[in-house]
Amino acid sequence: MSSSKPAKKTYVPEEPPKVPIFPSQPPPSTFSEKFAQFTIENRWILVLFAVLPLSFIFDRYWVVRDFFVRTIGSHFRKHDETVRFIQAQIEHWRKSGSKNLLCTARPSWMQVTAKDNGPQYKKKDNAILMPLYDILEIDTKRRVVRVEPGVNIGQLTQFLIPRGWTLPIVPELDDLTCGGMLLGYGIEGSGHKYGLWNDIIVSADIIVGDGSLVHCSATENSDLFRALPWSYGGVGFCVAMEIQIIPCKKYCRLIYEPTASIDQMVDRFTEIASAENPHEFLEGLMYDYNNGILTYGDFADEIGSDGYYNPIGHYYKPWFHRHAETIMKKGKTVVEYIPIRHYYHRHTRSLYWEHEIMFPMGNHPIFRYFLGWLMPPKVNFLKYTQTEAMRAHSLEVHVAQDFLLPIECMKEGLKLCHETYEIYPLWLCPHAVFKTEPQGAIRAPTNGQDIEQYVDIGVWGIPGPVTRGQRYDVHWGNQTYEKWLRENRGYQAMYAVSEQTRDEFNEMFDQELYDQVRNKYKCKGVFMDAYDKIFAKVYRKETKKQV
Repeated sequence: MSSSKPAKKTYVPEEPPKVPIFPSQPPPSTFSEKFAQFTIENRWILVLFAVLPLSFIFDRYWVVRDFFVRTIGSHFRKHDETVRFIQAQIEHWRKSGSKNLLCTARPSWMQVTAKDNGPQYKKKDNAILMPLYDILEIDTKRRVVRVEPGVNIGQLTQFLIPRGWTLPIVPELDDLTCGGMLLGYGIEGSGHKYGLWNDIIVSADIIVGDGSLVHCSATENSDLFRALPWSYGGVGFCVAMEIQIIPCKKYCRLIYEPTASIDQMVDRFTEIASAENPHEFLEGLMYDYNNGILTYGDFADEIGSDGYYNPIGHYYKPWFHRHAETIMKKGKTVVEYIPIRHYYHRHTRSLYWEHEIMFPMGNHPIFRYFLGWLMPPKVNFLKYTQTEAMRAHSLEVHVAQDFLLPIECMKEGLKLCHETYEIYPLWLCPHAVFKTEPQGAIRAPTNGQDIEQYVDIGVWGIPGPVTRGQRYDVHWGNQTYEKWLRENRGYQAMYAVSEQTRDEFNEMFDQELYDQVRNKYKCKGVFMDAYDKIFAKVYRKETKKQV
């Protein structure tokens, strides 16, 4: 493929933009502040002796449960009865006269989200139990797999890959659920070919506001189908969906290409993502303002002579982003052949690089060889074991954001990331935006075509000013970037902390179809509005002083 040839243009690293200087952060003074600081700085103790063992046991339980359900229990699984059970709960809520709008009973600590505002709206009388965790069937002729919304990515790849199939888009983390990604968002390095998670959904079964079950697809009840993505449950409860599947091969042939300037990263990333015959996978990692590495590749049946075999998913292997950084520092292009499931879950053990903050010993060779099999700690147990002090501290000094922006705005977006957050590494993931009929929350391409390339910039970590002991204003950073996104046709992932007002949120996302569907299917007054779910007053602070 022509996109794999290194560019001949000469690139020169440029001076990083200046970042604001914040006042110094005073050290903790009271006993409670000192104790809170100690628990935060030494959280690894809790992770090592509590979270990791619990996570390992929890994973083993689900492996056994899935095996039972797919074999012995397959004759006892009754999806339709479960759906009627959910409808009965909705009817009971309606008769009770409760004014609390409906939501699922899934605890907020079980959700893969940066927020923890579930207790604000999940009550006993409005939280609906939805025990839907199973893969229902695979149809290789139609190339679809039918699943319940609680099925996660780890389950699906374990089920599909041994059968020679995979998903066009395999979001990275094992615990991400199919329903959460349909009603929110899901992305991975094949997005430049296939779009976002919702773009590979063939059909869905939705319980709408009057309690009825509605089947929807691109050709049947298409208004409801197109309104599902980014709705956050505002147009109904999803109880099943059909997802596209494609044939897969044993390996991913992955090319590592170091870049030494921001312009080189932007140009090569854009070239590969926009190629007429693109690679199957593409990802970028930026380790500072100029230095980064591109990884791109395709399916492979066998190990070729142009590279070497690297089973990066084994517990004793270095974390992927540090392995890639080692290659970057050598400055030479490298080819590896990686087992396909290892590639799909390459960032799972390290939660990208977040575990370096919570569990810094996790990538040490001694730990990897002797206890690496316990990794990774589950996100839900990490959230469950957080104290209020940890949550409050995290809101002020930690950032977890995904920003989706047109690929032509990539350099400007990276510069603004440096100016507002100065967090590294940064994750760069391509995705296509498609024109649909009707159009949903993501607006149609403006380039006169049916497809437009975007890039997702993943910003996860502690801002540079915080690491230098400054009193950084994370709310200023979030609001600054959100404003820029609205001005440049960009979007903010809904799992992240949003500091937008309702008017600002409606400016970012096209709510026309969503509002029409809420009215048509009698969802208003029944299901919570998406904005009310993702927004909590605790997250937004007005920045009165310009930094």
